[in-house]
Amino acid sequence: MSTYSLLQVSLDQTIDRSSLEDGSVVARSVARGDCARLHRELFGILISGLAKEEAMAFQAELKRRNFPTEVVADRDLPQLHEPFTVQRFEVKGEVLLFTDAMGRSQARPLTDLVFLAGGFLRHLEFKSDWELRVSPSTSIRGGAPSLEIEKHSWEEQELEFRLDFFFWATPNRLRLALTGNTAIFYQGQPLRLRNTDGLLRLMADLLALLPRERVNAGLKRHDSAPYYPSVHCYEEEIRWHFHRLKPPA
Repeated sequence: MSTYSLLQVSLDQTIDRSSLEDGSVVARSVARGDCARLHRELFGILISGLAKEEAMAFQAELKRRNFPTEVVADRDLPQLHEPFTVQRFEVKGEVLLFTDAMGRSQARPLTDLVFLAGGFLRHLEFKSDWELRVSPSTSIRGGAPSLEIEKHSWEEQELEFRLDFFFWATPNRLRLALTGNTAIFYQGQPLRLRNTDGLLRLMADLLALLPRERVNAGLKRHDSAPYYPSVHCYEEEIRWHFHRLKPPA
């Protein structure tokens, strides 16, 4: 059975959580508790995986609450290519030069660039460590203490900076990713996550490469970092942009 998504008509749209909850009553597969997450993640694609009747009913309720949406078949929404990771990026006239961590370079003409995405985002990292514990012997005759290894696991929010370059030709997606322990290079200069001013200048430079409709909101609103609350929000917004850029059928 085909499933459908509800897409925002603009990234500037807002709706309060209670209105979203009230409107979701007509969609049986949307639990009231789901609306808290939907409200946090208004980055183009409101929800996916609905039956057509549910999607149409939910759309009508949201329209009554001044939140217009578009119903789109999930099969018609663009899927993103897996990224090829690079570490260095330079602009040389009408050519973009990328170099990976192994020193392999590739030159891409600016005319081949389709879309640019970037910004600061947060994501959950699963971390663990091991503790060595020494327990004294419980034998009445004494003896060597016993050793126990105890594993501790937890989730931690990590800040990341990303740039994604989308091209017509393969490899279609090149990525620079920056965490607290890594560095990227732009025009030969190293940039680290703590170098916020340098990263904001880089983002401003990138805005000059393409028309604004072919750049994500993270770059256009780069002065409001961190912008994306999750990797999912970042990627869903890119898919929303790609759908908007598709020529009319």
